[in-house]
Amino acid sequence: MRSPASFFGNLVRFIFFTVLVLLAIWLKNMAFADNRVSETFVVLFMALAIIMLWFFIRQFNLEQQYFMVRPNTRQQVLSNASGFITLMLLIIGALNLLIAWLQTDNKLPAFINTVGHFDINDGGFWLNILLVGIILPILEQLLVTGFLFNYAFRGSRPVTAVVGIFISAIFFAILQFQPLTMPFVIQLWFGLLFAMSYLYTRRIEVPICLNIFSAILMIVLA
Repeated sequence: MRSPASFFGNLVRFIFFTVLVLLAIWLKNMAFADNRVSETFVVLFMALAIIMLWFFIRQFNLEQQYFMVRPNTRQQVLSNASGFITLMLLIIGALNLLIAWLQTDNKLPAFINTVGHFDINDGGFWLNILLVGIILPILEQLLVTGFLFNYAFRGSRPVTAVVGIFISAIFFAILQFQPLTMPFVIQLWFGLLFAMSYLYTRRIEVPICLNIFSAILMIVLA
């Protein structure tokens, strides 16, 4: 039950973590309901987020002790995967710029649940950066890449990695709550990039940072 080798324990933990992330997303939506900032829901979100960040990071680090293959060190990632990370940043940046251009030209529907109605001089803009651009990407990547791969896709076979990447991307896209087809497919592509970066580098910080970069860029360009 306590180790990542326990199917039942993994299932219970993943469902519990998913419920917490869904609750955080709901609090975020309520914090920015009707294009106004609700101080009450911001406080509730921050309180829950602090607890979740502490618990998720602690749990993820504890689970790494059960694996025979250790994650790469930060120094290894920076020295061996700097080109890959740079390529991912360029692809994600280009995708966000393309999305912004298509939305401006009315060729792509606007994404919902992405608050873009605050001026840069408004406190709501910076709260949006903090909540949607930083905190939620950390929680979501810990869930849909870190915990998902720990629990369900720890095998070394290529087919396991490919299936894991697609399942992770689908979970990520679902958590973005985009009801229209094209926005959902675009989020699916982002999820694929994040999952691939995790498997390539074996460091959870990489997809987290890529997701933060994408989320902040999307907010700024909205």
